[in-house]
Amino acid sequence: MSNGARLRKSAEFRDVRKRGRRVSDRLIAFGSVRSGNEISRYGLAVSKRVGGSVTRNKVKRRLRECFSALEILPGYDIVVSARPEAAQVDYQMLLSSLRRLAGRAEVLQSEETAPVKQNQIAKQRS
Repeated sequence: MSNGARLRKSAEFRDVRKRGRRVSDRLIAFGSVRSGNEISRYGLAVSKRVGGSVTRNKVKRRLRECFSALEILPGYDIVVSARPEAAQVDYQMLLSSLRRLAGRAEVLQSEETAPVKQNQIAKQRS
């Protein structure tokens, strides 16, 4: 997640929460709204209820990595709020939860419109 693709101001977070579509499960609350930009921007909210600073930063690192594994449609502002249970699970559980919620919010690219990654091209050549 590059710096240009991040939500930083509280007004941006508030706008997503106010106007956006929200879906959630026991690990994550996922909010998204159409922005009109060419890129999708992300914001993470991990409160002190999740744990101490080390735990919160670990959850944020895992969520950032999860976003890099997903193919999100361009033009959305997305806010992900971690719930306390998110600190107790591993990366794979967070990824599957985030993928499921992004699908329910209809911001994932479909398989046929997603750009082909370099490792997929190498597998096809073998």
